[in-house]
Amino acid sequence: MNLRYVNEAAAAFYAERLVRTPAALDYLRAHGLSNASPQWRIGYAPAGWTVLNAHLVAEGFSTTDLLDAGLAFRHRQTGNLLDRFRGRLVFPITDLDNRTIGFIARDLTGRSSSKWINTHDNTVYRKSTVLYGLGQQLAHPPAVTGDPMVFVVEGATDVVAVHLMAQARRITRPTYAVAPCGTALTEHHLDALWQGLPDAHIVLAFDGDPAGRRAASRTYGLAKTWGGQVSGTILPAGRDPADLLAAGGPDRAAAVLLDSVQPLARVELVNRIDALQRDRRITDPAAYPADRDRVYRTIASLFVDDPGDVDHLSRAAADRLGVDPTTVVRGVVEVLETRNGSPPGGDPDPAPDTAAAPPPSPDPTPEATTTAPRPSKRRDERATVSGTAHNRGGATPGDITIVTRHDPAAGRTVWAIADGIGTHPEAATASVLAAEIAATVALRTAPPAGLHAARHALNGHYTGTHLSHAGDASILVVTAYPEPDIRHGVRFELAWAGDCRAYTIHNGQLAEVTKGPVPRSGLAESLLTSSVRAGAISVCPLNAGPLLLCTNALPRHVSDSVLAFELAGTSEARRTARRLATSVTGTEVGVVLIHATTAPPHRVTSTSGPARQVPAATGPAPALARTSFAPMTAHPLSTATPAVHSPESAPLPRAPKRR
Repeated sequence: MNLRYVNEAAAAFYAERLVRTPAALDYLRAHGLSNASPQWRIGYAPAGWTVLNAHLVAEGFSTTDLLDAGLAFRHRQTGNLLDRFRGRLVFPITDLDNRTIGFIARDLTGRSSSKWINTHDNTVYRKSTVLYGLGQQLAHPPAVTGDPMVFVVEGATDVVAVHLMAQARRITRPTYAVAPCGTALTEHHLDALWQGLPDAHIVLAFDGDPAGRRAASRTYGLAKTWGGQVSGTILPAGRDPADLLAAGGPDRAAAVLLDSVQPLARVELVNRIDALQRDRRITDPAAYPADRDRVYRTIASLFVDDPGDVDHLSRAAADRLGVDPTTVVRGVVEVLETRNGSPPGGDPDPAPDTAAAPPPSPDPTPEATTTAPRPSKRRDERATVSGTAHNRGGATPGDITIVTRHDPAAGRTVWAIADGIGTHPEAATASVLAAEIAATVALRTAPPAGLHAARHALNGHYTGTHLSHAGDASILVVTAYPEPDIRHGVRFELAWAGDCRAYTIHNGQLAEVTKGPVPRSGLAESLLTSSVRAGAISVCPLNAGPLLLCTNALPRHVSDSVLAFELAGTSEARRTARRLATSVTGTEVGVVLIHATTAPPHRVTSTSGPARQVPAATGPAPALARTSFAPMTAHPLSTATPAVHSPESAPLPRAPKRR
């Protein structure tokens, strides 16, 4: 017989017995759970040895059904069939279709060595794949609308408690609560959540005691792979959500719970520092540098996991260490520099990112790992490694193009990123044409030649076309040349026209390579200093990495401190590029991250020979205003000859302040 039938019959029996058991009702009342919705079907298992057994056999179920479902077991000595759950409050476990497949039971007698016990694994129930509460709430979803929030808690009473808080309307968005059944959170549990609530904001709300905080830390590595937003909580010491409900009622408990929600990496940072202090691995960080160094090594990876929260992370650590946030940031950067600065082959690449996040839009060509012929036994040694990411942000159609070209014989690689200007479809056309042509030509010549070829081709393509029907784009082209004689083993050359950006790290600070003058007047100048079709083309050589290439949407939405941490904080280019692209919402963004692999990517050093200066994108104002914004009465296209600049002298400047 199907095990779900016998489990349903048992759930009905337990529920009927609850209303006749004062001790069970008193427990629910004391814990604020007496108003739990009937959807939970909370029940009571009588204390007798064979009460359920006798009832189900009388209903027509066999002893095999009871044994297979985990509702009964045979006594080891006598072989008698006995009830598994006795003298316990019972919470039915359901699958995603809300069919009863097992039970969680809480002892009310005080005589059992196990306060909580669960159904054992069988053909319909696997504790590593099932979350208590998910099926019930999917069958009875909240009445409010919006993106759901799911609290992952430790136990069944916490699940019901959070549900009661949500029903009190203190929480104004669809709110769910789930709990693993006697096991740690697993990847299969996340799969079940993804199947039922793919757009959910997950919040880890484990108990506030040391055991709960250790459980949160063990879960951190898995939870951060969730494809959507994920947070954690720092609950009052020794409290769980059920305690909050019992102490203050649903409204007050909901307020405390919501106030405790913080970004997951920030919660993990606090847990890690507190664990060091609790285990006496540090004593007085404010006084002892060795203690601070231990903390920095423990928390450094969290700054890479959530670079957008650098300011709050550093302040949270500073509060616990008794130092200022700047000291924390400096210490964390030193740790990251040490890790990334190990000799080749020292540090393994980070683990693959298995997040179920919606993938970025595909790039026109895959990410490239270049190979440079160097004078060594390993002629296939890489000169650069790159990662690209393109997040449309809802834009349809997209007008950003990223192209990568590689010449294995020369060991040369070209990246081109183009951003269409304006809103009509020709912006996308101009972007694709410019990037494809510039990359192809630059691979055989040099980046400025690629830009000139793209300019000539686009102006010819739109000859005689009305301005309001033409397309234009910003563009940035970078070529990596193998140079065995310099420390990094690679030399970059950049050429750009318009407002695509390139950044590097210089003297430990973020530096914008494509920094240009601030336009002073005029619509065209205020929108764009130059473009692929007109205006100045600027060039710059660079004998160091890393390089971050991006469209102008990225620095508008991501702070300099975050960009600096992303460039210095990780050696895995692909994950970093994707993380940066997906951090921008509501607008399209393109990102290319390039590392020189023969030296630490974060460290910029001078080489012999004359120093260079980043050129300013000076020259005449654009010969064309942005065609997308031109009125229908505008004149036909002109083909102004651009100015090309290649200045010398002076070192690379520090990171400019963003205007």
